Amino acid sequence: MVETNFQKINKDSTGQSLTVGGFTHTIRDHGGLIFIDLRSQTELLQCLIDQKNNSKLFELAQNIHPEYVLQITGIIRQRESKLINPNIPTGEVELIANQIKIISTAKTLPFSIHEEKGAGTTNEDLRLKYRYLDFRRKQLKHTITTRHQFLMSIRNWFNDRNFIEIPTPILANSSPEGARDYLVPSRLHQGKFYALPQSPQQFKQLLMVGGFNKYFQIAPCFRDEDPRSDRLIGDFYHIDSEIAWADEDSIFEICNQLINEVFSKYTNKELMDDRMIKITYDEAIHKYGSDKPDLRYDLPWINVKDLFVDSGFKVFADLATQENSRIQALVIKNSNNQFTRSDLDKIQDMGKQFELPGVAYIQYGEDGPKSPIFKFLGKDEEEISQKINEIVQKLELTKNDLVLFVANQNKEIVQKATGKIRTHIAQKLNLINDNLLRFVWIHDFPFFEMDEEKNINFAHNPFGLCQGGIEAIKKAKKQDKEALLELKAHQYDIAVNGFEVLSGGVRNPDPKALIEVFNLVGYSTTEVQNQFGHMLEAYEYGAPNHAGFAWGIPRLLMVLLGEENVREVVPFPKNGSGIDPLTNSPSEIKETQLKEIGLKIDFD
Repeated sequence: MVETNFQKINKDSTGQSLTVGGFTHTIRDHGGLIFIDLRSQTELLQCLIDQKNNSKLFELAQNIHPEYVLQITGIIRQRESKLINPNIPTGEVELIANQIKIISTAKTLPFSIHEEKGAGTTNEDLRLKYRYLDFRRKQLKHTITTRHQFLMSIRNWFNDRNFIEIPTPILANSSPEGARDYLVPSRLHQGKFYALPQSPQQFKQLLMVGGFNKYFQIAPCFRDEDPRSDRLIGDFYHIDSEIAWADEDSIFEICNQLINEVFSKYTNKELMDDRMIKITYDEAIHKYGSDKPDLRYDLPWINVKDLFVDSGFKVFADLATQENSRIQALVIKNSNNQFTRSDLDKIQDMGKQFELPGVAYIQYGEDGPKSPIFKFLGKDEEEISQKINEIVQKLELTKNDLVLFVANQNKEIVQKATGKIRTHIAQKLNLINDNLLRFVWIHDFPFFEMDEEKNINFAHNPFGLCQGGIEAIKKAKKQDKEALLELKAHQYDIAVNGFEVLSGGVRNPDPKALIEVFNLVGYSTTEVQNQFGHMLEAYEYGAPNHAGFAWGIPRLLMVLLGEENVREVVPFPKNGSGIDPLTNSPSEIKETQLKEIGLKIDFD
């Protein structure tokens, strides 16, 4: 029997004859003594070959190189006290080899596997091309092992609470869930396509109709989105759940328990709160410029439109009277002396990235508040001085404060700019504590949004429940698009440290109401019946109220484990261009395969 669990080998194993197997981690020739650190899955065991005791074995060992796969038989003995290595489980013992079998030789690796987190300077594409070698790195192997343990804990946690894990189909129908579908052509039904599910949304709702009260699944999801450091292209996994008779408050409690009882055990970071803080979507956008704000630090933006009504500063004064415009101020306390002219210029440039003419500011120095905009605030010195005092009192400014202003008639531009600048200021002032986690429950999301063609579309899940129900939708419909955009959904997200990690909502089980909202975004009743008839008919047989959620596993693990790139927590990810350097996918397929499914490729 070949022993591969080196953690079982310790001083209690002294005197035992063992056969062990693993990779040659390092080999050291000390003149008459050769030491081989043999590596199993993660552990090391020191093996000793003594030339005096076995010259032939010593000669064989001299021809062994790193990463050779070896089977070594020998006797376990205790190390001398001065040679004990307390950093490894086997550090008190070593194996005195009397037989070595080279199972496999190894070429020189294309990169070092001894580099720690992030594989040092090794090119990511090279690591992904040789992912099987990258797995030999201690850090990555630990991450993938932790991922397994994390998911096992999740399954046990749900099982202990009487949830049932139910798999849902991979080949499904196309559904408007916010991203592009991956389409799969049918060979048997040429001209028709399956879609890989963006989530198990429809199926888990149908399970509620079927009388399953508590469903969960570690579910694969497929979305054709552009990759980024916190988002994978292609496939990823959700912790997916749906619960009958649940409302938003009960989902909050379940998720809060999950954070404290499971997630907190898989991170070295400290939870800032025993209970998630709750903020509305509007508060998140207006105060922090993001629907997934990082609240490990404060830095809220303030609405200051009223300060500039009839102010004399025409740019702001005009905006102050427009309903949909925004004038936001960020008061940075006791930090003016930390911003040079170059720093302020960089902030100006950030504003210009969002098509803003600039970012106004006030500096409160030893000589009082100063700003390039002050001279525009009135017709004479007295009027200017009065307006300056009003601003100082309103914003409660004191010596060494810095104030930034962002304004535009387009509230979306202001939102993006304020979010970007807020993050930049936090980084500049070292306000971000990487040892903390702050989970934030964001709720009251808009039900509808305006797309690029100025048409009404779903802001989130089309099967969600509108606050106020169908009556609120009908009332808003009689008014205008703006009234529809003001409607809120029973929709919630969870963000942590600036990353969205959960999305969910309360569902609408009323088939007539579903047809109404789909009609509003441009679906005809016939189209709704053709695409979602199964959902509508299912609800006609009766359905309990239900709500659910889905945690994005890769992004959540990325934050918990302190990785900077989501690809570090995934076994076989695509690269930043959506290509798998290991298998060279996506790849071309044969003409015969295309013919089987009735397709031709035409780039015209």
